[in-house]
Amino acid sequence: MTTYLVGLDGSGPARAALTWARASAAAEEQIIAVHAPLPPASLGYETMGGIQPMPVEQVSENFLDQELDGLDDPRVSGRTMTGDAGGALVDLAAEVGPDVTVVVGHGGSSKASLLLGSVAHYVVHHTDSPVVVVRGDTRVPVRRLVVGVDQGDDDDEPDDRSVVALRWAVRLPGVERIEVSHADFVPAVAAGPLREPGLESDGAVADDDAMLRHAIDLATDGAGVSPNGAEIVPVVAAGTGAFALIEASRDADLVVIGTRGRSALVELIVGSTGLDVLAHAHCPVAVIR
Repeated sequence: MTTYLVGLDGSGPARAALTWARASAAAEEQIIAVHAPLPPASLGYETMGGIQPMPVEQVSENFLDQELDGLDDPRVSGRTMTGDAGGALVDLAAEVGPDVTVVVGHGGSSKASLLLGSVAHYVVHHTDSPVVVVRGDTRVPVRRLVVGVDQGDDDDEPDDRSVVALRWAVRLPGVERIEVSHADFVPAVAAGPLREPGLESDGAVADDDAMLRHAIDLATDGAGVSPNGAEIVPVVAAGTGAFALIEASRDADLVVIGTRGRSALVELIVGSTGLDVLAHAHCPVAVIR
């Protein structure tokens, strides 16, 4: 069973993250709403006329009571922590254990939010747990997934992290369709006799399709059938991997990508498919290590 951790700060993206978690969690699973104010700025209280400021812990508890009041959802509980929100979510994820998914709202563009230290980017780069970044249209319940699959060092083999991401996706409850997507960009200047720029030859498409089907076999322990009952469809797309996933996100409820965990600074300098998808997807994105 999965425990969902959601950071609440009173913002619209944070409330959307809680909505996503409540729509995705099974009846027997837990959702912990976490509030971690940064004292003293978050207090908002000054000692005036001898009046003592309210303790930060009490302020946080009052905030959670207000945010969760009226939900009438026994799966949801609140927890206050000290420090910054990103660090609190990472620490709590490590404390809860391996069966945890962290859900955070996305508050800005990819490169800018890295520089500004957003909670979403901090959590993505500092936890080993799956992280769902709620952005774009929050489409719930989650019925249609798109999973990006890269090639490994051997072109015939899928990347290990892609298989881990697909393994997570095929076990997400309630999903009805999973599109397993791979794209190889062919620049127009090099397209030559191909049918159209950006589209591979028939032989390359067949190789990619075989690689995707192999990834599906690995993620389902050879069964080829999704444990959650979803239809699994291999899709060989044209264009770059980021472009293909962003376009697919227009009709998906969730995009799932694997990551090798490269540092934020390196990704900022050289670019990253994951960062581009996080910045521009039209629906929530799950990042799986």
